[in-house]
Amino acid sequence: MDEMDPFEARLLFGNMLDNLTGAQPTIDRVSAFAVKNANMADNLFDCIDEKLEKIQVPPRLNILLVLDGILGGGASNGRTNSTSASAAQTWSELVKKDIVRIIKAVVPETPGGDSNVPQVRKIVSGWRRKSIFDETTMNQIGKLLANRAGDRSTGGAESSMKNQDIMKRIEEDRERHKRHKEDVWIRPAYESPVDELEAYWETTSDFNDADWLELSVENNEFRHERHISAMQNPI
Repeated sequence: MDEMDPFEARLLFGNMLDNLTGAQPTIDRVSAFAVKNANMADNLFDCIDEKLEKIQVPPRLNILLVLDGILGGGASNGRTNSTSASAAQTWSELVKKDIVRIIKAVVPETPGGDSNVPQVRKIVSGWRRKSIFDETTMNQIGKLLANRAGDRSTGGAESSMKNQDIMKRIEEDRERHKRHKEDVWIRPAYESPVDELEAYWETTSDFNDADWLELSVENNEFRHERHISAMQNPI
């Protein structure tokens, strides 16, 4: 099969970004394409940069999740081969100079930016644990997130979203949280217990409106199940 030329790759990648959602399969698909075509990383990164500028703040998180997948070698199961590891290194060196600017774009001090903070903290914690970037870069990112509470407003981005969109966001966050918990178990051999403790500390975010909503949904489901059970098995 003929190798894809840069123009064709850019067009295809741009179309994939246009159709990107917070669903993990789409994120994995876009990340895998970028890893496979790491020899054209400069062109593909330009597409990411352009997309980041055009879209609203909340879905910018999806772009960061794509970068996270790329930097992990495009393997959502935590396993990478030598080829994907080499591609991840290529992307890491390319992204390093712009990563602080990208983080700022994903978490501006707006309600939409606040809603992205908890997930960004989890992503950044994974980068630190896996030594994706050097300590200086990680400290710059850490300072940027240090005083951000996440979801500080009671109105803002969440109130402007439709209920269906809110539920979709909760489901996507739940899936990412599950994958993150699985990934956390993969610890580097050289890591000390203190490093592991710090990783857990950094991923702990403030209890926010989305958490309250998720609890409310689970409460209602539990009550409904109890009601159905009581109807089926009367005393």
